[in-house]
Amino acid sequence: MRIAQVIDSLKVGGAQKLMTVFAREMQRAGHSISVVSLTDLDNGSPVLNELLQLNVEVIHVPMNSLVDARAFNSLCRTIRSSGADITHTQLNYANILGTLASKKAGIPSVASLHNASVHLHGYKPYRTWLESAVLRMYARRIIACGYTVARVQQPRFGSKALQVIPNPVPEAAQVTRQEIQSLRKQFLPGGNGLLVISVGRLIPEKGYSDLLQAFQKARQKIEAPVRLLIAGKGPLLQELRNETARLDLKEAVFFLGEREDVPALLAAGDIYAGASLFEGQSLAVLEAMQSGLAVVVTDVGDNRRAVAEGCGRVIPSGSSEALAEAMISLANDPDERKRLGAAAARHARANYSASVWAERWLDLYSEVLHG
Repeated sequence: MRIAQVIDSLKVGGAQKLMTVFAREMQRAGHSISVVSLTDLDNGSPVLNELLQLNVEVIHVPMNSLVDARAFNSLCRTIRSSGADITHTQLNYANILGTLASKKAGIPSVASLHNASVHLHGYKPYRTWLESAVLRMYARRIIACGYTVARVQQPRFGSKALQVIPNPVPEAAQVTRQEIQSLRKQFLPGGNGLLVISVGRLIPEKGYSDLLQAFQKARQKIEAPVRLLIAGKGPLLQELRNETARLDLKEAVFFLGEREDVPALLAAGDIYAGASLFEGQSLAVLEAMQSGLAVVVTDVGDNRRAVAEGCGRVIPSGSSEALAEAMISLANDPDERKRLGAAAARHARANYSASVWAERWLDLYSEVLHG
């Protein structure tokens, strides 16, 4: 089977990171994929680099707007000439334009939904309306990446029921003890103390202001030296830097930007902290669990389902006090961190493997093509 994936861009994000997992699993199963990005080149993207290393064909069809007729015709030609049996679209522009182009090219398409809220940073009502209409009419299947996403998004599609295929945990890269020690020494004196890690785009729904306030409160009651590492970029960077200065945390908080070594960062860490206000199924949380980190996350999206009893701490969203208390408790109890981290790793690997996820997609594609 040949699958064409169409996505808004290959900039680092949860949906984009899954492209490389998908490509690897499809290749293992003897299938091939091509990836169509609706932005120009995606220079410097680690996702693009990984896809190219896997010898995946990546095609760039820049779309300047939803009414760029010349670019849309190019997208139609690209999909038609891809030789794909089925098209799989991801994110807003791709769900609209990729689905329409696939219809015009005569290739069946399915669409993925990743967000547990339509009211996100940069929300455009007309785009959501158009996406809903196009997918209702032309997508053969609409798939939510988690149960909360399905519950929130289902009303947009009326009687056209969404299916759920939960996101997987990508296989963690092997990290040596030397790499771990080197990373710890970058942020901690002599590598001794505690590293709290958080990964995600710097946007309002990720709750980073709550995380900074919680960390400021927790730091005063944690016995060892402690640093907070935030990996990701986004429009709130300067605002969060300013807040870090106001909280007198400039020496203790590091904004790392986009990183290609997130598995190493997680392996070097002691606690993963997520303060999201909105979430679908968080890939970052699952990666942290697989890495054996004790996790503290807010009760949003599918976090409570993913972080099962005994695998971490799930606290109310929007409460910097609850987040601080959980971080203090884990920071001062190394045995509990170890126990929770080991349980989290077992749970993530048993329930969110990439191979099971890929089989679910292949079953769905076959259902569309032959059912």
